Amino acid sequence: MRTLKQTILSLMMMIAASNLYATDIDIKVEKTGEGQPIIFLPGFTCPGDVWSGIVQPLSTQYECHLVTYPGFNGLAAPDTLWYQTVVDCLKEYINDELDEKPIVIGHSVGGLFAMQLAIDETEMCERLILVDALTCMASVMMPGVQMENITYDSPYNQNLLAMDEAQFAGMTTQMANYMTKVEEKKGIIAEWMQQADRRTYVYGYTEILKMDIRQEVASIEVPTLVLAAVPFNLEQTQQIMADQYANLSNKKIEYIENSGHFIMFDQPEWLSLQITSFLK
Repeated sequence: MRTLKQTILSLMMMIAASNLYATDIDIKVEKTGEGQPIIFLPGFTCPGDVWSGIVQPLSTQYECHLVTYPGFNGLAAPDTLWYQTVVDCLKEYINDELDEKPIVIGHSVGGLFAMQLAIDETEMCERLILVDALTCMASVMMPGVQMENITYDSPYNQNLLAMDEAQFAGMTTQMANYMTKVEEKKGIIAEWMQQADRRTYVYGYTEILKMDIRQEVASIEVPTLVLAAVPFNLEQTQQIMADQYANLSNKKIEYIENSGHFIMFDQPEWLSLQITSFLK
């Protein structure tokens, strides 16, 4: 039978182990510039470097924080829910490392994270800029599919996990072709996907597809700029964004034609102008 001393010792070891785990799973942040903080959140699988072309001119007036998520670009991957892990890491970073409320700029899933921060803690951010981000990806990418039918243990996910490196590289190369119009950037995007922890890639993306904050954005009060790429049809894109952001009141939506999902690659001058104008 265990003694009280043995039980307490075991509990202390468990707590120490959990604290060690918590410090191992974290975001990576690179800082540049001085001034009011701007947190740059990348899209899925992308490192903070995806923002490098946009950050340089802003760093003369702002302190820029470029975030990379767990499971990507060589960072340790969580074995729990990826989405909530990232949200918790971002909150901890803002609360512990920043002396004032940041502006948060997020691309794709980074925009989803930005909105989640503003929903969870209304006083955490000063304003938001959402770059080709959606409040419910599944409603656009998988219209008509019910959330309960998006499962982690699906045949599609099993197939992704079973792919060898060559098969996965072939798939990601095809996907990258549709994400930007800049040829030399397509290989970089595909490489980021290929370098990702495979389980994080598969299950993390499933988590994102199961997210629906279309109603929750009604609680966001900070000024929000939504920037949308128009790869094909302007009217169709306008309808999608109107539906996605119907409940977000304090917003401005701008559209850029002749751009893929990575606006920072396809239309960097326009993106920089929109950001600087909104921050004035």
